[in-house]
Parts: sequence; structure tokens; C-alpha cells
Amino acid sequence: MIGAVTVLLVGGGVIGWQALSDRPSDPVTAVQVGQDPSLEALADSAVSGGPGKDGIPSVDKPRFVPASEAGFLSDDDPVFGLEHRGEVRAYPQLVLVWHEIVNDTVGGEPLAVTYCPLTGTVIGFAAPPGVQDLTFGTTGKLVNSNLLMYDRQTGSQWPQLLGAAVDGPLKGTKLDTVPLVWTTWQQWRAAHPDTEVLSTDTGALRSYGSDPYGSYDSYPDRSGYYAKGGPIFPVLATSGQLADKDVVIGVRVGKERLAIDKDLVRTARTVRADVAGTRVEARWDDRLGTAHVVQQVGEGWEPADFLDSMWFAWYAFYPNGQVRT
Repeated sequence: MIGAVTVLLVGGGVIGWQALSDRPSDPVTAVQVGQDPSLEALADSAVSGGPGKDGIPSVDKPRFVPASEAGFLSDDDPVFGLEHRGEVRAYPQLVLVWHEIVNDTVGGEPLAVTYCPLTGTVIGFAAPPGVQDLTFGTTGKLVNSNLLMYDRQTGSQWPQLLGAAVDGPLKGTKLDTVPLVWTTWQQWRAAHPDTEVLSTDTGALRSYGSDPYGSYDSYPDRSGYYAKGGPIFPVLATSGQLADKDVVIGVRVGKERLAIDKDLVRTARTVRADVAGTRVEARWDDRLGTAHVVQQVGEGWEPADFLDSMWFAWYAFYPNGQVRT
């Protein structure tokens, strides 16, 4: 707190979020009816979030500790859980809120774990076949109020929620995604007592344990920026079908998109849908207090490409997707 104003890191800067959230977003009309925004429209809509490139430093040499040594976490602290290539890891939100990108290696595969507090999106990324391994940093800019990353190998720029390069040598390239789940430290630790945990020993001096945006305590109860109001920065498309900060489970299959109200999955337990001719199911997980999405492949089920997102952000990137409420 500075005086009575909660401060917020955006693109490496510190600004009063309340003052900005009261400011109406500038209208943007680059989206044509019936079409999702083009790569060019997304690139052209990038705005500065404050100071420049790498103002929010990525974690490039992550250190992990066993669950028994994660005394910096409380039971209710949100963590992003990852199961990948036989490894189990927890990335605390209280660390990622200050860094947004962790350039990690999991099961021998380079993997970027990314989090945008402004849109509530956490996604793991790997370079697709035929593309060199990539590491990422923050550009200091935002697209649809979402983190705009750059890769250090080519300088191409990637909106985090989209996972595709909107400019640079790799323009049009889509990253492979690895789902992470929102849960609490208590729930993740109980389900995975052998988990490793990203440490606060990042090499940077940050106030870990305080959140400049608000609080996710006792989720779904939220405070500060996370609780209500619209996006701080301009977005390409808006919809009042849900409240801006409502959480949806976004699902991508082929070229089609589906948003499912997370509260619907919580109450219905299983939500079934058809996306691009593929059967998908969003299933509630009581152990972790979150949703998983699977898609049918042959006679079996495999993890789908899914993520939690604030409604306004998902819609801004995918205004033509299906919606289940």
C-alpha cells in the first residue's frame, strides 16, 4: 500500500489500479463481425503497460524445493499445478505474480510457465516440432490487457492467451501448450505429497507473499483488481454475456473455441460439448477444487488444450467461440 492506494505492477511499472480501472477503455474497432481478430489487428493493438522490455523479470534459473521445505506457503495460497513427463511441480501464484514467466525444463523438455495477473491466465508453452527451443521475456506491452511475451531467440512477439506469434520471424507459429490447474497449496500437497515447489529464491528482490493486485484468498472470493470491474487496458471486443472478471474454462480444438462458465462445471460436475467435431468433457475435480478438460481420441480420452481465463480476455481474443453458461 502507498497511502490508501493499492499499487499494481504492469509491464514492469507501478501504477494505481483503482485510478486506471475507473478510466474507460478506449474503443477499438479492428474486429470484423463474424471473425476473430487477425494477427495484424492484435499486433497493431499492443499498448504499453508501463516501463519497457523485461521490466518484470522472468525467472530463468528456477530453483525448486520439496513440499516439506515450502514454509513460505499457507494452505489457502493459490498454486498452479503441473503434471508433465512424469514430473509434478507447483508454481506459487505469489511468486509468478512478480515475474509472470518461468523458463523451466521439465522432463528434459524446455517449458515456459506463464501467468498474466491481468487476465487470470496460466499456460505452459513448448516450441512446436521443427522450431528451435525458445525462452521468453516480457515486452512491457499488452494485447487485450494480456501479457505480450517475446522470445529471445528471434524477437517474435506472442500474446500469452493466444499462444501464437503476431509478428516477427515466427509470425503465425503456434506454440504447443501444456495445461496447468488452479488449486490451493493444501489441495495440491494432499494430492501430490512428492511435488516440487518453485522457490522464492529467484535471484530477484520482491515482496513475495504480498499481491499488488488484490487477493485470491478463499477462492472464488476475490478482492482488489481480481474481484470486479472491467479491464484496465483497451480490448478488441467486449461482451456482457458474463461479468468481465467471471472465470471461464477456455477450450481450443482445431480452429474452434469454447468457453464454459467455471461455476457451471462446479455445480454440474461434468459439462459435455462438441467442439470441431470432437467430444470434450469438462470434469470437476473435488480433490483439487478445479476443472480438467479432456477430449475423446479414438476410444479413449486425452487432456485437451484448456485454461482458466477471465471472461473479458477470452472473449476479446475469441469473440466467435461457443459459450456455455
